[in-house]
Amino acid sequence: MPRRKAAPGNFMTQRQAPRAAEAARAWTRFVERNAAALEAAGLPALATKSIRHWDDLLTHGSFDYHPDGAGFHLSQLTESQYAAYVDLVDSYFAAGYEYYTPMALRIEDRQRLAARHDTRR
Repeated sequence: MPRRKAAPGNFMTQRQAPRAAEAARAWTRFVERNAAALEAAGLPALATKSIRHWDDLLTHGSFDYHPDGAGFHLSQLTESQYAAYVDLVDSYFAAGYEYYTPMALRIEDRQRLAARHDTRR
């Protein structure tokens, strides 16, 4: 396979750093293990494309900050889909991902998640 040419001053490698590779594998496992919950939440595939996409959804409730944004917003979810999404967010933090305040959620859901996962309290 031919190597891609690096821009001047940039160094490229063919392999991901071990920590980045493990983080990508962990994310893939989380998505696979939670496939039913993701379906129940009615989220677009873009939600799990990467942790950055997921984090933007938790923070902003949309993908407006991504060039591949799908015009999706959490406000489009039904009540049952939103409840499934909140359960999924709970599972995300319970899986060991570092807790931060998911600002796109309702205040009562943020408070409940903080009480359960915010170790800085």
